[in-house]
Amino acid sequence: MFDCEAAFQQHRKKHGQKEAVEFLADINRYTVLHAPKERRKDDAKPSLEWARTLFDHNEHFIELSNMGEEDRSVEFMAVGLLWLALGVCLFFWVLLSTMDPVFSSGWYISMLIGAGMTGVMGFVLSLFWPEKIAPNYFTLLRPRYRFNRTTRKVYVLRPQRYGGNVVLEWDRVRAHTSWCAPRDMRPDQIDDKFARQRRQETGGGYFGLRGLVLYWPPLDPGDPERKGEEVLWVGPKLAGEGLWQYIRTFMEEGIEKVPSPTEYEWLRKGFHTPSQHLEETELSASRVLDRVGGRGENSAQTQLTFLATFLWAPLHCLAERLCTWPTFPEEWNSDCGRKRREDGIGPEEPLRWKASPESTVDERPEPRHV
Repeated sequence: MFDCEAAFQQHRKKHGQKEAVEFLADINRYTVLHAPKERRKDDAKPSLEWARTLFDHNEHFIELSNMGEEDRSVEFMAVGLLWLALGVCLFFWVLLSTMDPVFSSGWYISMLIGAGMTGVMGFVLSLFWPEKIAPNYFTLLRPRYRFNRTTRKVYVLRPQRYGGNVVLEWDRVRAHTSWCAPRDMRPDQIDDKFARQRRQETGGGYFGLRGLVLYWPPLDPGDPERKGEEVLWVGPKLAGEGLWQYIRTFMEEGIEKVPSPTEYEWLRKGFHTPSQHLEETELSASRVLDRVGGRGENSAQTQLTFLATFLWAPLHCLAERLCTWPTFPEEWNSDCGRKRREDGIGPEEPLRWKASPESTVDERPEPRHV
């Protein structure tokens, strides 16, 4: 899903790249950004924080995506109701047109009523198209971000309308570890200390849109076209400094310095079945609390979550099938010659390196080159 990317592009088209970066991406003069080689004693430990985060990893690269996948079925239902309403309007338009003789005064009135209803519904759909329909359906299923420490590049797969495929230099990246959606904040309030504080306190609003943003500044700070500037929303909702330290440590120090993923921290490549979606998306967080929070296997809370979400699982899977799964161009050699599968979940091959001490559950804390 590309909700954040769509909002960014819409704002950029209306107000320009600079304001979109400063307001939507929250990369401005008040933002604390972290460089790849920056390491402090009080930094968080590398962690995936028990969230579905990784598509793949080996000694050459780790692969991640963005946030929002858990909302796909809800948005599909809402968009489906709008399309259904449009279909009903069209049906009544046809029905009304057959109730009176053609070209009679009654026929003209029926045609006007039917056309008005259909036009209004079509207008409502057009309002939702840029930020709710186009980002999530009839496009790529998810972005893919491959962080390759061997080539020291970040390989990005995403739709053309949201920037297209790109290869980025790792050493230029900066991390914003406390990004959250602006909600009620306005662009002219960037210099307002209290507005910035409210933005952080609201934590991304009702849907909790907050997480990790990676930023590549323009190649030339004085370039009015801001060439080379890129913004990526990386990882699941609520990701932050722990995920940044995981990516940074892997890229700078190697895979032996980061914790190995648990079974709850893998993302599935490709499409889900309804049962896979339930277990991996809807119930995953509750399963973690069952396991590490002492609630017991298949707790009452997990059973309630299942009852509240199982009806939407087929909708989610149907919505996924309206998209296509992106694959990395072979000419990039982003896998360093290590051919990878394009479906499934979990480690693809036995580990051939020594994992870090925090790898066990008991020891873990709760196109273009730029």
